[in-house]
Amino acid sequence: MSKYRNQVVAGLLFISLVLIAVIAVTGAAALATRLKDFPLWILALVLLLKSVSWTLRYMEWRYFLGVIGVRTVRGLHTRPVPSPEAPPTIRERDSATLWLSGLSLAVSPGKLGEVLKALVLKNLTGVTFSRAAPVVFMERLVDGLAIIPLTTTAMLAAGGSLHTGDLSLSYVRAVLISVTIALVTGVILVQIRPLAYRVLALVQDWPGLRRFHGALRAFYESAFDLIKLRHLAPTFVLGLSAYTTDCIGFYLLLTGLGLHGTGTLFAEASFILGFSVIIASISALPGGAGGRELTIGTLLAGVAGLSKADAGTATFLISLFQMWVGVLLGLVMIALFRETLFPPALEEEIAAYEAAREAH
Repeated sequence: MSKYRNQVVAGLLFISLVLIAVIAVTGAAALATRLKDFPLWILALVLLLKSVSWTLRYMEWRYFLGVIGVRTVRGLHTRPVPSPEAPPTIRERDSATLWLSGLSLAVSPGKLGEVLKALVLKNLTGVTFSRAAPVVFMERLVDGLAIIPLTTTAMLAAGGSLHTGDLSLSYVRAVLISVTIALVTGVILVQIRPLAYRVLALVQDWPGLRRFHGALRAFYESAFDLIKLRHLAPTFVLGLSAYTTDCIGFYLLLTGLGLHGTGTLFAEASFILGFSVIIASISALPGGAGGRELTIGTLLAGVAGLSKADAGTATFLISLFQMWVGVLLGLVMIALFRETLFPPALEEEIAAYEAAREAH
């Protein structure tokens, strides 16, 4: 457990340094002046929109739990005891608590701390780790599948007004095309069952993998079920809706800095935020920090023509809403519900998981 705790602490330190760097580049005095004059009602509305985005993403999580056979129930006063005779069941409050706590686990390097979500889910419901783990990765896959068309559409809608400054349009297109090909190829390969079984058969006798063959097969079966089109379609809509609310929030932040609210500005805001999310996702940096802020700052200057102070203020604010508010909320949930999420029994699960990884 201490290993994952240290990963989260390291991630928190890193994203704090990134935020400090944003303040330093912007200029503390200039940032304070612009924040002092910033309309509070816009900040409140953006926070409300972020809550809507989280709700939509939680619905994705809840849907995927249903796909792997975990029942989410309301109204239970006591936590269901995992039993081989009963289907895996989780209380709504525990499911929501676990998902919200994951907002802080996402800042671990490479998001490795999010593996804890699968281990906690196993402890709460009895569902196997190999069955639960793909749910965590499916959330990321749906994010990618949703953000790419949104970003591409926004780029086309912005049209001739799109001047990306230090980031060339050819670079932007190359990133969008490469990520799209990688995601679509991955989805297609997982759906080719004979190929997957052949690969599993080839590696089952490899040293270090023989003992995990059953778990690998269960992991694949879970991923195969989750990636079916009938499951991707509704969760894609949820992911697209969630990111659209984030884009609306970013658009409102820009209007709060004095930019005239137009359809073009909304397209530019959607493109900037969407592309920064893609860069943050492929950077593997804690919480995507650094890559996101650098991308947003560069594109705000090139696309929207903002001054350094205004671009820095917008970057600071969107970093707060895209990362820090969620991280702080996740930490609060962990502090309030520590006994539910991380009971002593989970230490044994984590120890067994780590021992298996080291043996591998």
